[in-house]
This record gives sequence, structure tokens and C-alpha cells, in this order.
Amino acid sequence: MEELVERGRNWLAGVLLVAALGAAVALAVPLLQRPAAPPVQLVASSAAPPTVQVHVVGAVRQPGVYALPAGSRVADAVEAAGAADDADLTALNLAARLTDGQRLRVPQLGEAVATPTAATERARAPAAPPARVNLNTATAAELDALPGIGPALARRILEYRAQHGPFTAVEQLRDARLLPRATYERVREYLTVQ
Repeated sequence: MEELVERGRNWLAGVLLVAALGAAVALAVPLLQRPAAPPVQLVASSAAPPTVQVHVVGAVRQPGVYALPAGSRVADAVEAAGAADDADLTALNLAARLTDGQRLRVPQLGEAVATPTAATERARAPAAPPARVNLNTATAAELDALPGIGPALARRILEYRAQHGPFTAVEQLRDARLLPRATYERVREYLTVQ
């Protein structure tokens, strides 16, 4: 009889163990069948950091056009192109900021280099004062012809005009910070708004 009771206990323990395992499996199976969470994807910002395109020529190992971060210096462009062994880096202002569309010529040692001065800036200006340019009808070429305004500033003015409508005063170039103060002072006499 004791043997029967012992067998009954063992049988009952086995049944309870199987039931417990069955319940555990019943709970685990849905968890295992659940689809895995999708992997986390990092989304890059849609706005690429602003760059400037600079054409580096002269005494460099790899002349060409380089895209550099906005605010880069002449030293960064020279480093990107690799200064040649005979490059005269003392003839350059390595700390000068680069501008979009700039052509940077790295001279060779002993090469005569014309450094920009106030006289060469004036020489770049038209000999006779140009006719006044209407900011509301000016083309990029007309703006580029003004002293101190190059293709990048001309494009900035035209983009501003397209986004904000016609200019109401020449002073908007200064107030909207479309031109550096010195450039604005140099060209304001050649500009009008009609």
C-alpha cells in the first residue's frame, strides 16, 4: 500500500511538472513567434553642411576643384591639394577664408606674386563709373561687374530678390547682410531701386 501511495505521489508530481512545463511553453511560444522589432535606422539630416568649391592650381601635387566646408581657410585648400616641394607658401595668406568659386594659385619658390592691395582692387573697378544698376532688374552679370561684387555675391542678391520680392531701398543690401559692410560702402553709389 505504501508503494501505491508512493507511486501516486510520483505520478502526481510528474503530472504537475508536465502541466507546469506546458504552461511555460504555452506562454513562451507566442513570445517566440512574435516578429522581431525592426532594426533602428539612423536618419541623417537632409541638409548637407554648406561647402565652398575652390579651384586649386599651381605648385600643388593634385590640382583640381575641391569641396571644402564653408569657413575653410587657404591652408585647408593647400592641404587638400598637397603642396609641392617647390611651393612658396609664405607668399600666401594661409589664414584667409575661402569663398565659393575661388581660384587659388599656389606660387613656386622664386615666382613673382602680385599681392592684392587697395590699388589692385581699384584697378579691378571700371575706369569710368558705371551707369546706376537697378537692383530690381539687374542680372547676375550686371551685379558681378560692380567693384567688389563677384559671382557669389551677385547670386546671393538675386536669390534674396526672388525670395523676398523687389527691393524698396539700396540699404536692404546692408540691412539683410547680403553684402559685407565695406563692399556695400564701395558699391552703393552705383545702385538704385526703381
